Amino acid sequence: MDIFFAPYHDDQCCLCGSSESLTGEHKIKASALRKIFGNDAMVIGKFDGKSKPRPAQGPKSSAFHFAVPLCASCNSTRTQAPDCEFDRFHALVSTSLATGRTPDEVFNMREYEIGSEPYLNVFRYFAKLLCCHVAESGGPRPLAVSEFALGNMDRNVVLLHIDADPIYAAYESSLGENRFAGHGGLIVPVDAETELATGFRSSIILGAVRYIFFVRFDSMVGRELRTYHHDFWLKCEAAYRDAVANPISEEQRYFLGV
Repeated sequence: MDIFFAPYHDDQCCLCGSSESLTGEHKIKASALRKIFGNDAMVIGKFDGKSKPRPAQGPKSSAFHFAVPLCASCNSTRTQAPDCEFDRFHALVSTSLATGRTPDEVFNMREYEIGSEPYLNVFRYFAKLLCCHVAESGGPRPLAVSEFALGNMDRNVVLLHIDADPIYAAYESSLGENRFAGHGGLIVPVDAETELATGFRSSIILGAVRYIFFVRFDSMVGRELRTYHHDFWLKCEAAYRDAVANPISEEQRYFLGV
């Protein structure tokens, strides 16, 4: 029963479901990494004090790719406009933050008025990333999100929060300016009463800027996820039980943006 989701398959494109000409997609755009790090050496890791970061060959290194594929069409022509628009958008957001303004003021610009093509393309970029994060966690393809990402519909289902990354700010205050990029993986919020999933959430950090992007869904969608994609739901349920048993601190919640 595929009303809101299509089943996960590791040999299919996580946007359209094709099994032809599969390619890798960057978790963080190679162009963004080049702009932040230039030609300097990079390392990749969790930076959690437990695991050891490993060298990365460069911005195009497969170490920065999602483990799940996109087909060549979805990774080029079908999502090229959102990719390019995000580059322009991020440059404006970075400038806004660097000059003491709030980063989301960019949405006050006429070209990014609600419903315009540049506006929609910014959100389509994040819709693509969210589909990749869900697939990498073994989750089913959220059909409304993938259809929006590919430009097959104009109804924006993605919500976005932009702010100054607090982790970057903390390091900057103690160590000076640093070059950093990261992503927040996948978070699946769960309603405490119904114990149904209520959405998907992720984030990316590019230098001083943090983008938190997410979708929300109602109980009908949550029930389909639990009933027809049970293996993935069991992972979500286990993570939820662990979070309830071992709650994180308010400071951690602040740093994670939850």
